[in-house]
Amino acid sequence: MMSLRSSPDRINSRGFQLHTNLTTHRRDSTADDNGFGFLERMRAFQADSYDKSRKRNIRYSLATPRSGLSCINYFNQRIFTLGGLLIIAIFSCSSLLGQNRKLVKRIGFHQTNINDGLLRNNKKVLIGNDEMQMNSGGSSGNHTRRFRQVMQNEMTSKKYSIITGRNFDGESSSSISNANNNTSSFSQATEQNRSRIHHALNPFALLPGDLPGYTGWARPEQTLAGYFDIERSSHPGPIARDIPSSSTQQYTKYHSVVKSEDKFSLLITCNNDKILDSNRESLVEPPYLCPEEGGSLFYLRAYGPSVISGNIIDHHNRSYSVEMYPVDPGEYTVELVVTFSSPLNFDDLPINRAKSVAKTQSSLEYENEEEVEPGFEGYMVAGFPLLIWVDPLFPGKSSKQGSVDEKPLCNITQLTDSSPLSSLSKGHWQVIDHVARFSHQPLTPDESGVTLDGYRMGLNSVGVRMQYTFEDCELLRIRDIFDGMTNGTGHIIERCLDNLNYDRSNITNFSRHDFDIEKQNNGTVGLDLAIGRRVDSFNGIHIIFIGDSVMKLEMGFFTKLVTDPRSRSIFQGLKISFLETNGGIHATMANVTSKLNAILENEGNQSKKVILFNTGLHDVDILCSSIRSRSRGSKEEINDTKACVDLYREALEDLTRVIDAYPAQIKIFRSTTAGWQKYGNYGFSWPATSIQPLSRSPHVVHYFNEIAYSTIQKCCSTISIADGYWITLPRPDHTQTSDTNQIGKHLVHPGYEILSVFARRWLMTIICGLCSGVLAE
Repeated sequence: MMSLRSSPDRINSRGFQLHTNLTTHRRDSTADDNGFGFLERMRAFQADSYDKSRKRNIRYSLATPRSGLSCINYFNQRIFTLGGLLIIAIFSCSSLLGQNRKLVKRIGFHQTNINDGLLRNNKKVLIGNDEMQMNSGGSSGNHTRRFRQVMQNEMTSKKYSIITGRNFDGESSSSISNANNNTSSFSQATEQNRSRIHHALNPFALLPGDLPGYTGWARPEQTLAGYFDIERSSHPGPIARDIPSSSTQQYTKYHSVVKSEDKFSLLITCNNDKILDSNRESLVEPPYLCPEEGGSLFYLRAYGPSVISGNIIDHHNRSYSVEMYPVDPGEYTVELVVTFSSPLNFDDLPINRAKSVAKTQSSLEYENEEEVEPGFEGYMVAGFPLLIWVDPLFPGKSSKQGSVDEKPLCNITQLTDSSPLSSLSKGHWQVIDHVARFSHQPLTPDESGVTLDGYRMGLNSVGVRMQYTFEDCELLRIRDIFDGMTNGTGHIIERCLDNLNYDRSNITNFSRHDFDIEKQNNGTVGLDLAIGRRVDSFNGIHIIFIGDSVMKLEMGFFTKLVTDPRSRSIFQGLKISFLETNGGIHATMANVTSKLNAILENEGNQSKKVILFNTGLHDVDILCSSIRSRSRGSKEEINDTKACVDLYREALEDLTRVIDAYPAQIKIFRSTTAGWQKYGNYGFSWPATSIQPLSRSPHVVHYFNEIAYSTIQKCCSTISIADGYWITLPRPDHTQTSDTNQIGKHLVHPGYEILSVFARRWLMTIICGLCSGVLAE
């Protein structure tokens, strides 16, 4: 624990359901992939056409410079014609129009058309000292191209160079340069122009403060956050001699300038040298000593055009390397947060493991005895947040930033991982929408109101939407999965079954209603459907999910992807089962094994079986938490005298041996998601007098994942591993919420955008493993 120079008495050192309400008004693939318009798209298959004449209220707004008030009128399109609208607007706001012509030029006068989902604008965009007309009455692509032309003209007129790896339309690499100047754009642009470049590269890019940080959890006063110094950077900041003297201060806002795809790293060191006292008259010793062998834990996040995480390497000498791989060019805000200054060794958890054995002797004594894990801190390291600029790649150098259309579909190797860190550089979260940007187009039925689904999707909460992008390949989009139903080739699962020469005419078709009944009666979705009712003749694909509530959410999203919208049933030839591990694998191992055997006994080897499994969050919570000693003591399967990491390793070995020997064509373990993130999470009321303990943190989860990788790779050659940790770690802002914002679920259940990635990856993995020829069609 942390050493104190002062008296020890001074400070104690113990230290998903897919949404059903929202519809899309803009048919873009990213909206569908994240859930928007998905159900509407499915319902479109149930009818010859769907109503495109949906209307909603339109808002007009003009501002008066005299009073700062607004003249806002709401008109109903079902009653008023366009001519009526104009007449009413002229009469009701004529005085304001006369007073504010110049202001209107700057603000713009916009109308959102619901029928085609386009933002119709005649907007005056003020750039520098010139007003440039930008009309986005065409498609959103035209709008982007016009904006690009404006930016090109502006960049040329200002005589600086910018090399873009990908232009605004996602076309091939292009170079916008000035022949008279070959130096870097950074050392020649003015600060005002660089901000425009940042916006042009991604008009939805996040600015400092756009994502939540500290949101109110109770935290100890004791922290080493102020003791760290940045000793070295892999990429220097702007060099003064390369910058005009009049602009020097404008550029020093950037700590470092990094080339896209380069590794950006910092070396930080804990320093407890003497400091000036409060009167700044003499040197005094700081209250804490830096642990000589390191051990401090951190959370690293950078956001701008994308949101990424990174890796922290402890050199065990009070120094730490901070590493990340930014890809999308632009400005990033880098946050380094101290989570635990002086944590316990994870092998020592739970701290009270012997107590549950002896509690019968003096239960009251042990119940009242204070044994407290170190509490989550969440203070920013001194000198952070800092800003870095990521320059685009130069032409001629290979780039991972190419258009999605240029990328091949992901293969099984790219969808799975070989080590706990391999997925860190495989993809990133790209910002695709921001409510507070003029490029945003409304998606909710009534953008003046709020809904729970809108809150969950970010539109009524943080205001940001993202999509996960693989660097070297493309994940299946929802449109790719369903579009075959409109052109006659069939849903991708139907094509897969045909590719496998399965006769689907004699296979029972199970409806969503059947699944709901089974869930109510048994608590195990689809289990009886898998082991009864004509299952002896089943020769299709049987997908078996094994896991906790997070895996159940993934299965729920996946089930929607393979549901026939015409019959509202899962496609014939497909079965889905869920075997629950809530309570940890120790408590559920016997049940999981017996259910797997029952499926095999009923189906034999006729069907193609796929096992997708995880066990982790419940194991961490029950086996490692100091407040779960009674839960451990009540389970005969748990030897509470052992460390939680040893118990998990033993239980996982037992489970993986069973699955390794099971006759399934595909077996994949999904690493445990980054549960219990505090920094960046929001939307609920934290208890003011309870610490957030070390055992319930992403750090312990990552340690368990390292055990899982090691265990599976040693024993089970038939089991692959897919990442769940690095995809979720950068997204504490996107977790499952409810109308009451329950803390427990909110801290461990991922949101729609993450579940969509997991579900589409599962489907793509199954297609790759069983019928890869379908992807080549």
